[in-house]
Amino acid sequence: MRPIPLLVTLCVAESLSMASFANFAVLLPEFTVLWSLSNTEAGWIGGIYFAGYVFAVPLLVGLTDVLDAKRIYLVSALIGAIASFGFALFAEGFWTAMLFRFIAGVSLAGTYMPGLQILNDRLEEKQRLKAVPWYTGAFGLGSGGSFFLTGQLVGKVDWPVIFSVVGILQVACVFIVLVVVPSRRKSNSGEGGSRHPLDFRPVLTNLKAMAYIFGYTGHSYELFAFRAWIVTFLVFAAVVSGAAVSRVEIANYVTIFSLVGFPASVIGAHFALRGSRRRLVTWVMIVSFVLGGMLGFLVGIPFLLLVLIAGVYSAVIMADSGSLTAGTVESARNDERGATLAVHSVLGFSGGFLGPLVVGLVLDLTGGQSSYTAWVFACISIAAGSLVAVILLRLVLARTKTHSGNLSPKP
Repeated sequence: MRPIPLLVTLCVAESLSMASFANFAVLLPEFTVLWSLSNTEAGWIGGIYFAGYVFAVPLLVGLTDVLDAKRIYLVSALIGAIASFGFALFAEGFWTAMLFRFIAGVSLAGTYMPGLQILNDRLEEKQRLKAVPWYTGAFGLGSGGSFFLTGQLVGKVDWPVIFSVVGILQVACVFIVLVVVPSRRKSNSGEGGSRHPLDFRPVLTNLKAMAYIFGYTGHSYELFAFRAWIVTFLVFAAVVSGAAVSRVEIANYVTIFSLVGFPASVIGAHFALRGSRRRLVTWVMIVSFVLGGMLGFLVGIPFLLLVLIAGVYSAVIMADSGSLTAGTVESARNDERGATLAVHSVLGFSGGFLGPLVVGLVLDLTGGQSSYTAWVFACISIAAGSLVAVILLRLVLARTKTHSGNLSPKP
């Protein structure tokens, strides 16, 4: 199969598999009242999705070094459909919601990075580096589509119907990958050497890869905290500013945020390939921290202006996404690419799990969803992901240079 049709197919499949991504975030105000959830409990449900991802990704992505990633992808996409139908039929409060969102996160673990491995296994090195930003950028299309779909259905159908529609889309994803993507037989000989596919210790010694992995961790913390709470934040901001805007309209704004993230990620990766990846990622993270840190202070300004600033912030968050993942892929050793992506995903989505939870805790400790002060602290806690990421990235890359210098022969 030629590179472009393969890439397009996997981007479409990724978008369909992620149809459940934003369901809970958009419906959070409704579930908070329906199930009498605290902000911390809401943060747990928002974050447990990524905990499921982190729990499953070492096994599911690590095995792509010895198994065809397509097989892992198909089973995982089917698990996602089961999670969506299960939520629609059986979720009735905090614990059942936690269970099905956790299973949905497991599904993401077996589709997102294994989808990238499908590309890695079937493309040459030059094609691979060009395809990675497009594929990772499609994550924004998937999350944006999820926000849009849920937002369009809110108020028109009951929430179980929304989750059922999502389940149907995930079943469609299974059929697309099954029929269109060619299978590839992988063997243990020559591909993975003597390393066990679940032995990640060699990856931890690859300092250059770990630098980008640490950067991705902070990036994911910020990104998923933002996406988990942005609808609720804008609902509060609309009330304060007196704007007559519905939750459906707010969900549409957030959909645009996610869609803009796709070209932002691709353009950022393009400039990183043409120049210095480290310099681009550094500046993006600095700008992201400044924009995100000031967002809470801006509540009360004209609502559409706040939406515009939040949209710019969302695009900046995504501008280094493709560059960070491409940096990890480029730095990975050939026989450890699956293991390296597994570590990339474990640490990255651990940040994704912590982000929504930390924001919920901050809101509870500083006054709740109706407090201006609480949202100031919450937005700072979101933006802190970029600050921590850029510090770790620079420190570890500096150690990489020092280590390389120490290994160089003395003149």
